Amino acid sequence: MSSGLAYIGDSHGILSACRDLIEAAERSIVLQMYLFAANGDQTTLLPRPGAFPYADTVADWLIAKKRAQPDVTVAVIIDSNTPANPALTRRRGTPVRRRLADAGILVLNACLFGTRFDRRRRLLPRMNFHLDHARVPVEDWVEHQNRWQALHNVEDHRKNLVIDGGRAGAITSHNFFDAAFDWHENLFWLTGPVARRLWRVAIAAIDDALTIPQAIGAEGRTALHALGRASDDPAPDGASPTPTLAPVPGYTGGLRVPLPPPGALTAAADETCALVEHEAIRARLSDLIDGAEAGDELLVATTYLSDLPMLEALERAAARGARVRGLIDSLDALPLPPAAAWLMRNLVNHHGIARALEAEARWPDRFELRVHDSRGGAMMHLKTAARLGARPMLVGGQANFTPNSFSRAWLETDLETRDPAFVAAFAAHFERLWRLPASRRTSSGRGSWARSALLGAFERLGLRP
Repeated sequence: MSSGLAYIGDSHGILSACRDLIEAAERSIVLQMYLFAANGDQTTLLPRPGAFPYADTVADWLIAKKRAQPDVTVAVIIDSNTPANPALTRRRGTPVRRRLADAGILVLNACLFGTRFDRRRRLLPRMNFHLDHARVPVEDWVEHQNRWQALHNVEDHRKNLVIDGGRAGAITSHNFFDAAFDWHENLFWLTGPVARRLWRVAIAAIDDALTIPQAIGAEGRTALHALGRASDDPAPDGASPTPTLAPVPGYTGGLRVPLPPPGALTAAADETCALVEHEAIRARLSDLIDGAEAGDELLVATTYLSDLPMLEALERAAARGARVRGLIDSLDALPLPPAAAWLMRNLVNHHGIARALEAEARWPDRFELRVHDSRGGAMMHLKTAARLGARPMLVGGQANFTPNSFSRAWLETDLETRDPAFVAAFAAHFERLWRLPASRRTSSGRGSWARSALLGAFERLGLRP
């Protein structure tokens, strides 16, 4: 049986697709979300003026689903970068995760102990949470794990939604937090075997989450264990849904591309697609890049570009005669306090930009990097690479071109496919972003040596972006 795939690269379409999946669910919904927070419900990220209430909109859909169909089990697994204690947020209102839990939705804190980090006991007590967590009350768990994960630079960075044992699902680059309501993102709609594999990914995340304290009670644990025991085959009479792209009332993100009419977007059959997780993503991206020959083209859209081995692979492809185009973001749209914003914008992508400029000088007709200037508010937040040519291939989802994404420090899910139509859909999206006035060529600029020195100092302290 072939998997079904659909590519959605419009900000409105992504929101609409998430609503479609929630409405289509008949037995169960499992959402894995890195950030799920309303405007100001963060500790570090600042509120964004004029943001659409993205998080509460999705939460309202989940709550309405649970009230209308109480027998549908709804589980939400959230990374602890989303605070649970309203006293620690900037808005001081009721957090989205609390609203969900109060409505009977099973809200779990993601377990990060399966990530890759230095497990030795350290002098700084907050770095030893993985050794001493048994002393932490369940109501304080999120706060303690968040401090710990920041020091070890580990995350559950997944953004997946799957229903009914894998009847349909989605992998997206998009977080459900308000400041990101209009960012440039993509979503991969899945049905068939690949969606059932996504269901197993979700169940494994639930199993991991249940190894740490969770405020869900015995009844909630029973419901979650029942999800794991259930067959991952969809109900025999449960036809695979397709995204409608029907308008979402009140959404103010703007339609960057014309949407097809409702029902016009269908999930095409694909026998080549597979899920790729965590550290295995590097090997699949390496295959994609290393397979590029003269006359082929590589398209890379990634918010962060700091993994030098991947840049070296792109350079080798250019040396073989392939055309390489990379698109990253300036990181100006991240709503951070001034000091943190300066460090992010000047250091995180510095090595990658410097290396790309050298490649541009060496192969001016085959290698080009553009930086999307997101000071206007909309970040280029895709994490997708494709090879165009006789042997098309795409790998995309949640993994940026950073060492953390390729080491299992960050838990992520990507999709691999060699379907030409699917690759072409991403290529068309990439071209739209590439041609935006905000996507510009870059230069090293003044003070490059100082940024290199400062970044080197951070890396020697173990703070590698």
